Amino acid sequence: MSIDILIIGGGLIGSSVAYHLAKSGKASEIVVLEPDPTYEFATTPKGSGGVRRLFSRPENVALGSYGLEFYSTFKETMAIDGEPADISFKPQGYLFLSDGGDSSQMRSNYETQTANGVGAELLEQGDLKKRFPSVNFDDVEIGVLTPDDAWIDPHAAMMGFRRMARHLGVEYRKDRVVDWQGDGAAARHVTLESGQTISANTFVLAAGAWSGEIAAMLDWDVPIRPMSRQTHYFLCMAEIEPLPFLKSETDLAFRPEGAGFTGGKPDWSVGPGFNWNYAPDWFENEVWPALAHRVPALEEIRLERTWACHYERNELDKNAIIGRWDGGMENVYIASGFSGHGIMQAPGAGCALSELILDGAYSTMDVTRLGYDRVANNEPYPELGIV
Repeated sequence: MSIDILIIGGGLIGSSVAYHLAKSGKASEIVVLEPDPTYEFATTPKGSGGVRRLFSRPENVALGSYGLEFYSTFKETMAIDGEPADISFKPQGYLFLSDGGDSSQMRSNYETQTANGVGAELLEQGDLKKRFPSVNFDDVEIGVLTPDDAWIDPHAAMMGFRRMARHLGVEYRKDRVVDWQGDGAAARHVTLESGQTISANTFVLAAGAWSGEIAAMLDWDVPIRPMSRQTHYFLCMAEIEPLPFLKSETDLAFRPEGAGFTGGKPDWSVGPGFNWNYAPDWFENEVWPALAHRVPALEEIRLERTWACHYERNELDKNAIIGRWDGGMENVYIASGFSGHGIMQAPGAGCALSELILDGAYSTMDVTRLGYDRVANNEPYPELGIV
């Protein structure tokens, strides 16, 4: 069969791209391939759900700003036949902490954020202690607070995008790409696990942590690898004031979740690759001490659950790759490698890539610097400071 646009990957990113393409009314037949429609192995449902604008690069600030605004009205915008698409949008804020001994980068990032319309507050140590008395700031020089940033239910957001895309006429198919062929100038077709072949005018690679291995079928060098990480949910019996999503330069990240908290610390010693197991002593030896140091009341907690998931890490610079395969097969596009930022950047990435595919240029936000050119030219464009 032959179609207009084929999207490889039906998770949050692929579904956002599909939704934005379909909503434009400019695309004809759109098919999304997703081998795991239960999303048992998908990254998004296991993510923290954070939506923030605290970045050093203007492109990431723009993507975060678009995502925050989009998610704030998601319940109404993505409602179908009067049924709201509730994603538990919670605008309780983000707080970045400079506890690494040098606050210069965080101060510089704050200037970038405010210059790009973010209502951020730079707080000195004394201000932080007054605002959040349960938190230990003795080793913190400054913090940057965005009171309007938020977190969401990521699984609900993914399913909301998927439902609306289907409502707008997008077809989702349970199948897996096993081969991808082109003739040098353009990609022509994919062969599926079912034995079927699909030809398309345009291909979009949005397969998350699997993107690198799928791109290799076209001899396309996409440096995206899975990076295993583990997240924890724990209860605290002590009374603590409402906290924002806290992230520190020393890698601790956690936020309130229901009656408890969720968060963790990445283990950078773990090499790339899929690993669905988790180290049983990581929480006790690394995460818990860091939590108790930052919030002394968290010395007394009860670990309820730990789970493993995977970042789709861009090994070049840990930033997303969004755009066309310039210099390669120019009917092939990519939105992948978000390196932990996919939930917050999915709406903006879907909007931007749909504009590039349909109009040949960006209009809502310019994410050219996040394109594939920097990969081909080995020119990293990394986030600076907390990632």
